[in-house]
Amino acid sequence: MQDDRGLKRIFTLSWAYNLFQELVGATNSRKWVAEHFWRAQPGQKVIDLGCGPATAVHFLPPGVKYVGFDVSDKYIASAKAKYASDPDKTFLVGVAEDFVDHLPPQMQDADLVIINGLLHHLNDDEALTALKLAHKSLATGGRLVCLEASFLISQSFLAKWILKQDRGQNVRSEPEWKALVSKTFERFDTYILTGLLRIPYTLIVIEAKP
Repeated sequence: MQDDRGLKRIFTLSWAYNLFQELVGATNSRKWVAEHFWRAQPGQKVIDLGCGPATAVHFLPPGVKYVGFDVSDKYIASAKAKYASDPDKTFLVGVAEDFVDHLPPQMQDADLVIINGLLHHLNDDEALTALKLAHKSLATGGRLVCLEASFLISQSFLAKWILKQDRGQNVRSEPEWKALVSKTFERFDTYILTGLLRIPYTLIVIEAKP
C-alpha cells in the first residue's frame, strides 16, 4: 500500500521524486550500494523491479542490458523518453502478477535483479509475488539485491517517526524482512545500513540467490 495523499502526491511526478531523492542524499547512497552490493559488470543483464524513473541506470556500467519495470505510466514514460536512443534499455509497465506466471523474454535470464524501495510499498502477498518474479527472472548464478527501509528493535524516536511518514505503508523490521524473503529464497543475507542519507533513516540490504 502506498500513501499518496496530500503533499505526498507530488512524488508521483518523476521530477519531484528525483529532486527529493537528491536532497536527502539518496543519490550518493544508491551509488554506494551499487558499488558494494550490485557489482554489475558490462555485458550483464540487470532487471530493475519498481524502477521508477530509472535512476538506477546512472549507477550501472556502460554495456549493461537494463530492463526497467514499474506500475507507473508516468515514470516509465519519462524513462522511455530519456533513453529512447539506447537499444540496451527496455521498459515495461505492469505489476508482478502480470508476469510472474508467464515471463516475457525481457524478464528472463538476469544476472542481477535489483529492487530499490519497492517492497515496503507492498503488503505481504504483493511483496511475495514480486520476490517470486525476481526468483524466476534470475539466470543460474544470478543474484537479487533489495534496498529497503527497515525498523530496528533499538531505534531513535526521530528515525522511527521518519520511517512512519514514508509513502510506503509496509516498512518491516529486520526479522520481518527475513521471514518474508525466506518464503521464496533459501539463501540470503541481510545488512543494516545507517548514515547513508542526510536524514535519520535506516536501510536494509537483502542479497539473495536462487
